[in-house]
Amino acid sequence: MCENCGNGDFMNPTNNDKPLPLFIMIASTAIVIMVLSPFLLHKVGSGGKKYVVGYVDPHPEEKEGAPGFLQNMPKHGYIEGKNVTYIRSENSDPGRIENAVKDMVARRVDLIFAMSPTAAMIAKKHTQGTKIPVLFITYDAVGAGLVKSLIDHESNITGIQQQGSTPKALEWLSVISPGARRIFTFVSFDTVSAGQSLAKLKQSCEQAGFRLTIAEIKTVEDLRLSLPSMPKDTDAVFMLHSWLPGSHVDEIIKETNKRRIPAVSAGHVDYEHGLVMSYAPADDAVGAQAARMAHKILQGTSAGHIPVENADVFLGINLRTAERAGLNIPKNVLSQADYIIR
Repeated sequence: MCENCGNGDFMNPTNNDKPLPLFIMIASTAIVIMVLSPFLLHKVGSGGKKYVVGYVDPHPEEKEGAPGFLQNMPKHGYIEGKNVTYIRSENSDPGRIENAVKDMVARRVDLIFAMSPTAAMIAKKHTQGTKIPVLFITYDAVGAGLVKSLIDHESNITGIQQQGSTPKALEWLSVISPGARRIFTFVSFDTVSAGQSLAKLKQSCEQAGFRLTIAEIKTVEDLRLSLPSMPKDTDAVFMLHSWLPGSHVDEIIKETNKRRIPAVSAGHVDYEHGLVMSYAPADDAVGAQAARMAHKILQGTSAGHIPVENADVFLGINLRTAERAGLNIPKNVLSQADYIIR
């Protein structure tokens, strides 16, 4: 039929061959469209859809994870005001959080991002029976009752948990301050995470042979009264995953500098806040994890098919505060640190 087809001259307009019959041209075009249509439709669908995301952050004054989520979403193609709209709730009052979540569900958002166990539990409650997925960042997802296990969980909820580094943080403390055996900590039971992180610290101290003294505080005044009342033999202060002391870390560090002892943590207060050492998740890294998971969900993967992830942890050292505490950080520690402030 076409003598030159094997020579690469199929339908070449410069040839003198007769054109192919019309029915063959139509059939060939149809085959090409059938092959390419899934790719074309995917590109049009993913690029043209506009998303609405519920955003619940009870403590917007903190950098822990939530701002990192917003900052990393554009890396996956979600531009606020262009193809994604955020319905925001930035208030710590549970009643106002609940009303905001109800509104998000009524507006059939594509995803609810919840930055605390309380917010996540409220979102989980009000999305039951809907297809609205929930993505959380919390300290201990299983302990908070959000999921049964990291893999076996509800079909519409998943997220990131930030616990798990306390034992290693105590190991690092033993290296940077070999004589440290008496630890002091402040706790305000203002979040579910506070009680969870205190339980983890108690268990870890008992296993590692540290003696722990706990000061429960309910107000800033309680904190300020507790600072000069710390036992004189305190060797280090451990910062818990507790909002009140974490939001006044400058006052705590001022006292530890005066006593020339280190303040350390395995939580959201880290070396950048002035602690000598932290072995903890990094805010931007947690936000990047959450944005990556949100992208998978928004592109059609069921939240129930995405295991809850543990946040990556990083060793951070603040040499400025270490010097004020009279500590000489060993070189082998510095060589293993992910971040150093000199």
